[in-house]
Amino acid sequence: MKIDIPLSCPSCGGKMYSVSYESSLSILKKRSWQTCKECRFERNTEDFKKTICCA
Repeated sequence: MKIDIPLSCPSCGGKMYSVSYESSLSILKKRSWQTCKECRFERNTEDFKKTICCA
C-alpha cells in the first residue's frame, strides 16, 4: 500500500510517500518505509520514528 505523507525529502525537498506491506506469514512482522517521489531516497519508518521521539 502507498500513502502520500506530508513530509518533504531530506535529500532533495521533494514529496514523500509511505510504502507498507503485511506478511501473510504470522512470524514475519509488518514492514514499512518512506520513499521520495523525485529522487527515490528511502528510509525505514521505524528508524525515522525513533529520531523524532528521541530528538
